[in-house]
Amino acid sequence: MACASPELVPIEDLRAWRDGDTEMFTRCCGWMEHHANNNNNGNNNESAIRLWNTLRQMAGLSLKNALVTPPLPFTTQHALNNKHLLPKRMTLSPEAAAEIKTSLLRCITDTESGVRNAASTAIARCCTIAAGVDEMKAFSVAQWGELVAGSSFNDLTPALLGMLSNPNETLRKEALACLNCLVGPMPGSLVSRMNDYLAGLSGLSSDPSPAVRALVCQGIVSLLNKRSEYVKPYIASIAEFMLRATSDADETVALEACEFWLTFASLDEADDGMMECVVGLFPRLLPILLKGMVYPLEKIEELMEVNALDEDGGVDRVQDLAPVFHKSRVKGTADDDESESDEDDDFDDDNEWTLRKCSAASLDALAGLYGAAYTLPPLLPALQEGLGHNDQWVREASILALGAISEGCHEDLAQHLPQIHPFLLSQLSSPDSLPQLRCISAWTIGRYSSWVVDQMNDDKGDKTLVAKVAEALVGRILDRNKKVQVAACSSLGVFVESAGELMIPYLEPVYRALAEATKVYRTRSLMVLFDTLGVMADFIGASTGEGHIPSLYVPALLQLWNNMACNNPFERALLPLMECLGSITVACGMNFQPWALEAFDNSMSMIEACNLVIVHEEELAVDDELADPIICSVDLMDGLVEGLGGNFVALVHGSAKFGPTFSNVLVGLSEHELPGVRMSLFALLGDLARNAPSLIEEGLPKLLLGAISSIDPMHPAMCNNAIWAIGEICVRCGDNSGPLNPHAAKLVQQLIPFLMGNSIDLDGITVETHGIAENAATAMGRLACVNPNFVAPDVGRFLHGWCTAMTRISDSNERRDAFQGFVSSLRANPQSIQTAGADLSDTISTILFAVLSWHIPQNDMSADLLHGAYGFQPFPDAYSELLNSLRLLLHDIKSSVGQSLWQQVEGQMPANVKRLMSEVYGI
Repeated sequence: MACASPELVPIEDLRAWRDGDTEMFTRCCGWMEHHANNNNNGNNNESAIRLWNTLRQMAGLSLKNALVTPPLPFTTQHALNNKHLLPKRMTLSPEAAAEIKTSLLRCITDTESGVRNAASTAIARCCTIAAGVDEMKAFSVAQWGELVAGSSFNDLTPALLGMLSNPNETLRKEALACLNCLVGPMPGSLVSRMNDYLAGLSGLSSDPSPAVRALVCQGIVSLLNKRSEYVKPYIASIAEFMLRATSDADETVALEACEFWLTFASLDEADDGMMECVVGLFPRLLPILLKGMVYPLEKIEELMEVNALDEDGGVDRVQDLAPVFHKSRVKGTADDDESESDEDDDFDDDNEWTLRKCSAASLDALAGLYGAAYTLPPLLPALQEGLGHNDQWVREASILALGAISEGCHEDLAQHLPQIHPFLLSQLSSPDSLPQLRCISAWTIGRYSSWVVDQMNDDKGDKTLVAKVAEALVGRILDRNKKVQVAACSSLGVFVESAGELMIPYLEPVYRALAEATKVYRTRSLMVLFDTLGVMADFIGASTGEGHIPSLYVPALLQLWNNMACNNPFERALLPLMECLGSITVACGMNFQPWALEAFDNSMSMIEACNLVIVHEEELAVDDELADPIICSVDLMDGLVEGLGGNFVALVHGSAKFGPTFSNVLVGLSEHELPGVRMSLFALLGDLARNAPSLIEEGLPKLLLGAISSIDPMHPAMCNNAIWAIGEICVRCGDNSGPLNPHAAKLVQQLIPFLMGNSIDLDGITVETHGIAENAATAMGRLACVNPNFVAPDVGRFLHGWCTAMTRISDSNERRDAFQGFVSSLRANPQSIQTAGADLSDTISTILFAVLSWHIPQNDMSADLLHGAYGFQPFPDAYSELLNSLRLLLHDIKSSVGQSLWQQVEGQMPANVKRLMSEVYGI
């Protein structure tokens, strides 16, 4: 990082680099040999120097990361599996630390801005973090003194502040950039001189250099975001400056200033005085934000050129292709299947953060913060003018603004939507509209989907709206412009999420259009299409698989899969295709049978191909991206199991190629080195235990061992699925404890920490995982249902945590199993109640509250429920056997503890709880 040229690197280091990475060495340093053999340098070394400087920046950032979070030394797998064997993180010798600090201070004044930024960021982060990290004591503020001209490091801040008034623009700029880096960690040297820093920002607010003004805005935004108490006293003058800067002629300045409004609206708590100050600027601010959403002229020229390239015959550009990431399934949680998808807030498909995007996001956030009463009066006049403007680019920006305020102003806008919504549909459908205008109209229509649904449920609403929206969006799915294809298809998915079954009458024309789209769409459009098909299956449900409907689109998807896999089995676009097929198989159920064998064989072929690559490429590092096709294939088979139920057994046996090896493949995947693969495998394993247990009997011992070994809090999703799958296997075992006997003791010890709340990672930090305690409580109960003696000896250790976790189980059947196992364990070890805690009455109250949870209406644990009108719900009729068991248990507990203690427990009960216990449980 500190070397301005590879010529300054010691020859020994250069030789080691050359031998280790010849290609990169030649690109960066080959010009030196050329220069030695030729007396003229010319421009041959310019690109190499640029690359060298890039490497210097990367080295600086890597150094910062290594200093902030020192890495672990090389660690064996045995040590990783045994946390007490883990070595301490790497430390630096005093000599090495001194060398690093000297280099960082030298780099602050380097000629390359990227190197200067990396160095100042490293200094700012290291010096403030070091105070509480033993491994970084060498970087504490006190240790820098001898390296800064004989004075202390604290003098660096006033030195930088003094440079803010320097006539040299570069020095002003770099000093301010370094000071801005210190705002986050906020060292004491800056706190004590905060007034000087604020005065420096104020003095530079009218600097002739746009770069300096942008840094002024950046510093103010950092203060607002991280230390708003320093902004509060000066909010009036700061907000006025930011208002002017938001409309600065220099777009970089305007963008940095616009961040102020977005940051302000995102504060956890905003002072009332600050709120009043900002809202007072709305009549001037909101039109400025609206103007900022209009594409600048140079961007318009670029877009006009790109529009011609984006016709459906054009090839996808690299910048059009976002990375594809698989969405994994986590079982046994309240929001079962898949993790949440990203919100539909991508109104532009490029990744650059621009003034347009920031203005729209700021308007969205401010509308959400202040609501329609403050937002609409100053905004509507400018919005109405823009929507009626002859310039399509101005109309496009106004429609973007309309979409941005859809959430914050939804209710108050409802009175205007009967006029606005037809306008949006016309802008989407008009052949004269620019592609950008059609795109933003589709996006905004999606943002108002819930209003359309409200109209369908309103006696006075327009009952044709769903049909009109579906027709308009489907009409643009086959648009010649790729961006319009993506926008229409994406908006259709958003609309379906709101409309759900209201879309059933229009499924045939929609699916015909989507099937036709599979023939003409290219990579980017295809990925959005697959996502939309998955959304339709998830939100419309079984109707998407009824009658002849599946034949309209499933064959097209399978044909596309075969074609893509034939060309490249590792094509990333296959991932969303398999994900959508997984949702479709569940929605179609038995109606997917005509295509089930092909989908199964394709999935198994994908797993086989990936495993072959991993086995034969020994030097290839196995990572999540390489294994994503395996994960998607397993998830698709899980969808087949859910959709076909018990018929999945016949499907596997009907596969001549993969049926005989299916069990072996499951075992192999349960031992896979990547947690993501095992996570999906355990989701499949649990569903197989539910629906097709005969398929796992052969490999059950190894599958159980793999699942128990994967109960690892460092990988919460895998851990969750492993616990859930074990619970499902216990259910299938019934009262046959044979398969579980070899593993029960270890399983109980693995589950206990999750019920005691002390699961920790490699660094000794407690791990919080959504749903994992509930899954552990269910699995423990199901294990006890098989044989209570598996659990009973240790139940006193975790009785309190088990009770607490059972109250949070959302699935009624899983909660029933947990309670049945709990009762059985207490019956097998009655003394556990006496040993569960120091206070026996507290233990009894914990058990009573767990029982009480069966009677609490959903999401209504309020004080009124305990002390107000009686509102407890009856015990579910379907679980009358469990109710009788709980009655007997509570009677026995009351009898065993004695009258005096029971009266103490009863005296703490609210009146409604006493009534419930008397009427339902007879105690």
